[in-house]
Amino acid sequence: GKSVYVKKHLQYGMDPTKYSSMLCNFSAQTSANMTQDIIDGKLDKRRKGVFGPPIGKKMMIFVDDVNMPQVEVYGAQPPIEILRQWMDHSGWYDRKELTFRTLLDIQFIAAMGPPGGGRNAITNRFTRHFSVMNVAAFDTETLSLIFSNIVDWWMSKCSIPDGLSRFKNPLVQSSIHIYQTAQKELLPTPTKSHYTFNLRDLSKVFQGIVASDNAVSDSGKLVRLWTHETFRVYYDRLIDDQDRQWMLELCHETVDNIFKEKFHKLVSKGNTNMPVDEAVRQVLFANFMIPGQDPRKYDEVESPTALLNIVQEYLGDFNATSKSPMQLVLFLFALEHISRI
Repeated sequence: GKSVYVKKHLQYGMDPTKYSSMLCNFSAQTSANMTQDIIDGKLDKRRKGVFGPPIGKKMMIFVDDVNMPQVEVYGAQPPIEILRQWMDHSGWYDRKELTFRTLLDIQFIAAMGPPGGGRNAITNRFTRHFSVMNVAAFDTETLSLIFSNIVDWWMSKCSIPDGLSRFKNPLVQSSIHIYQTAQKELLPTPTKSHYTFNLRDLSKVFQGIVASDNAVSDSGKLVRLWTHETFRVYYDRLIDDQDRQWMLELCHETVDNIFKEKFHKLVSKGNTNMPVDEAVRQVLFANFMIPGQDPRKYDEVESPTALLNIVQEYLGDFNATSKSPMQLVLFLFALEHISRI
């Protein structure tokens, strides 16, 4: 939410005749030179050794994920140190001419998450230049209100059958339960540093559900859609069989206890002789099953065979017109990921 708040204010809440803005995203691979080049590239030369935005304007530079850069051997983060140099000395040195560049009429705004999971603690010598504000996480009640309104809008806009309206609250509660449980149980470690889950992941589940438009016609299809979107967001991020089995069991338990439906029966479409993990692998949704359809319809794939046939047709069309044809072997695991991109 932090980035959204700041970007919205920079885009819509400030007088464009007086202020301009730029976005700079930090990552673990960001270097001091890259940071300096990005900012220098947006500034105009005013006179010898002095640079800034167009005269009469002030530039707001938003640095997102400011604590992501790797810590060097001496404990510093070079991209942060180059920003601190401007804050302490109003500029930095031109690396080619070895002359000092004074930067005028710029202001930095930064956002970061708590240290951990690839994020690092930043020095007080840097934070002392900022007015620090904390954005509190939404509680369960607030999340329920936000996403209940989204589901209400989707059901009314797309004329979802009245019989499915009773699933509005279970749909929201189940999604929040999976999100909060994943945050609590799937913690980042050195080998699983990407096990970080935030509100963006929860919103992606609902984005996928809403994208189905009016394709949902019964409770079984709704549960399968929810399962597909949950797996697309959370399950595909997991890197070992133990974590994947844990997520499958969590979804199984959630559908049984909150949706009050039989998970195995719905994902297998009544064929309970099929193992549940195999049945889940065949729960697929895609928006490319009808070539040339405009607008594309996000709907359930009838079978992996149907998906294989259509993907092979796309691949054949590509190879027929490309100078570098791809000789790909398509199998179920690949098809699963194609449908979840």
